[in-house]
Amino acid sequence: MEIRHAHSADAPAVTGLLAQLGYPDNEVEDVRRRLERWERHPEGAAFVAMAGEGVVGVIAVVAIPLLEREGSVGRIVALVVDETQRGTGVGRELVATAEAEALRWGCGGMEVSSSRRRTGAHAFYRARGYEDRCERSAKFFRELTA
Repeated sequence: MEIRHAHSADAPAVTGLLAQLGYPDNEVEDVRRRLERWERHPEGAAFVAMAGEGVVGVIAVVAIPLLEREGSVGRIVALVVDETQRGTGVGRELVATAEAEALRWGCGGMEVSSSRRRTGAHAFYRARGYEDRCERSAKFFRELTA
């Protein structure tokens, strides 16, 4: 397995992975455009895991500068491993790559959010040393419209 930066040419494979994650309404051209944006992001990156000639996983990570103290925190904004490859170490390698990139950006911690229904993902993150902090803080979201 090889981990490398994602490129716009990976859009068809990434689109399929996003569908497996529960986002089936993505068009390949939209994903291609998003990957191009990630390629230009100064403190954000998308990586793919390659097995043979195919993409079997993707992760996107970004550094968020803090205001209340020095430094930044890394955030995993997306992680999906092909359902046929889960449990083989692909996710573990993708997370390790994202964490290394966040450290390179000077991040002092890493966070990820995951739907409450994704209990398998929660076990995966706990096994990597992540702790569920929802009892200490809440996550709020609001759609923005023009």
